Formats: sequence, structure tokens, C-alpha cells
Amino acid sequence: MPPVHTIVGELAQAVVDVESHPFPRQLTKPVREMLDILGRHSGFAYKILLTNLWCLEGLFDKVCRASGGELNAMMRTTCAVTKMQGGKAFNVIPPAASVGMNLRLLGQDTVDSAKAYLEKTINNPNIEVLVFEGRNPSAESDTDCKEYIRLCQAVKDTWPDAIVSPYLMMACSDSWHYCRITDHVYKFSAMKLSKKERGMIHGNNERVPVETLIRTVEFYVRLIQKC
Repeated sequence: MPPVHTIVGELAQAVVDVESHPFPRQLTKPVREMLDILGRHSGFAYKILLTNLWCLEGLFDKVCRASGGELNAMMRTTCAVTKMQGGKAFNVIPPAASVGMNLRLLGQDTVDSAKAYLEKTINNPNIEVLVFEGRNPSAESDTDCKEYIRLCQAVKDTWPDAIVSPYLMMACSDSWHYCRITDHVYKFSAMKLSKKERGMIHGNNERVPVETLIRTVEFYVRLIQKC
């Protein structure tokens, strides 16, 4: 004689609610600068869209939400359900169950504000939202300084055809420790990787071509020489 809704069913509904109500968009400074630069080198349609975000930001956000992936992750805090736990037998209703969510906080979002957003979205007194581990986003790095100019020049000297622009790194790295002592922390991989090669990151048979590694060493030599 099971209840109409088990805890597993309630959690399933919570997951659907969270996925159906993504975090609000935030056009951060590095993303705005990146889109402005890349927009000047894009085709006509994207050039109109990206260089007029002051009035077309809502339309661009719809494009980001529809495409998902990296483009969407640059516009909002993301939340991915990564773990589920419940009963261990098919004929026993579990007294408790849980789901794990991995969030990448963006812009003005904090651990506390994200937790509050999830609680509001789930809106179920039977479900408790707990923070297992978390920290707030790193500060945005300065792009109006001599350090950034040196970095851009080292990139251009190594990859002459590259379009250099700011970027928002969605992954987490140890570089966040340095943000306590400087705002000149530029988080990016100095490697020219194809879409296929980027897909190997943290995957099976992860590897980088030897030629790519050699060019990366050349980049760091040039960057050190400019300091």
C-alpha cells in the first residue's frame, strides 16, 4: 500500500523543476568583452546580434539556452544532477533518498544565494537542500593593464592568426588561490586544440599532440621574456 508519492518520486520532481528553471542569465564583464570582440569577426547575422547585446541580450540568451553546453554556461550558473541514491531493493520503499547536484557559480551568484534559489525552485518541505562543499566564484581578472597586454602579445606572437579576447573559464583550477594576492590571474590553456581534442579532456585516452605541446612551451618562453 504505497503512498501516492514516494520520496524518490518527490526528488524526481525536484530534479525536473530545477532543470526546467535554470538560473537567471548574467552577462559578465569578460563575456561581454569577448562577445564584442568576436562579434566584429563574425558573419553578418552574428555580428548584428553580438554587437547589439544592449537591446538583443534576451534573444541571445534564448540562443544560449537552446544550444546548451559551453555557450549556455557562459551566461548563467549551471546545475547538473550527477548522483542519485535511494533504496537497495525493488520491493522496499526507502525511508530516505538523495540526489547530488554540481553547480558552477557565475558572476554575482554565491553559495548562499544558489542554495536559496534551489530551495525556492524545489519548494518542497520534505526535501532539504544541503551544501556538501562549495566556494564563491573567483574575482574577474583585469583586462585594462600592462600584464594583460603582454599576455595578448605573447599569444599573437605564438599564434599569429588568433583573435585574442577575454574569456570566462567555466572549469575550476588551483589558480583561485592566487586571487587572494592579485587580480591579474588569467585562467586559460595555452594550447590550440581541435573540438575533438577538447572532447578528450578528462575522458578516455586523454592526450595532446606533441606539436601542440611544443608550441605551448614557445608561448611560455615568450611570455616570461616579456615580464
